Amino acid sequence: RRYLEKLEEPAVFDECTRVIISQVDEMKHLVDEFSAFAKMPSSMPVPDDLNAVVKDAVALYREAHPEVEYLIETDEGLPTIEIDRSQMSRAVGNLLENATTAVRECAEDRRQVTIRTTYDADIHLAVLEIMDSGCGIPAADKARLFEPYFSTKHGGTGLGLVIVNRIISDHNGFIRVRDNDAGGTIFSIELPVKG
Repeated sequence: RRYLEKLEEPAVFDECTRVIISQVDEMKHLVDEFSAFAKMPSSMPVPDDLNAVVKDAVALYREAHPEVEYLIETDEGLPTIEIDRSQMSRAVGNLLENATTAVRECAEDRRQVTIRTTYDADIHLAVLEIMDSGCGIPAADKARLFEPYFSTKHGGTGLGLVIVNRIISDHNGFIRVRDNDAGGTIFSIELPVKG
């Protein structure tokens, strides 16, 4: 503001200022992500309702992204499961963020994210799937998705899925990625249920 009157081309100055502010915001985001990754507390699982965690996370995304259809299919027979609610919420949130970005960037007509829980009583396994109708992920990228700093998003930190993988590992679970037959991607989380 102080130099604006002295400049011959204030539009250039405004544009440069805007770019600097934008870059500072991006750096702040990067620092926040690195800090969150470095300071992740150890998991403290207690018996909790995974379906409730899923419903709470989806409620936030429905409000923020009304242009996306979020379908929830919960297995009401799913027993309580030992989870760290805040960490599991973060993992689900990261996956929902990725799915939402995928359908907003790729799916023009059918912007849909489906979140499904199922329970296999025979092997005491809870499964949480997050499916999107986006463009899908190339096979070469799938192999690297859980590597630190690998990102397919412009400006992505490459830590979102690393954090998810760490959280699921801390819960003695597994996360896998595969193609969605209807187009898009499915992230599948398998968690042990104490029998």
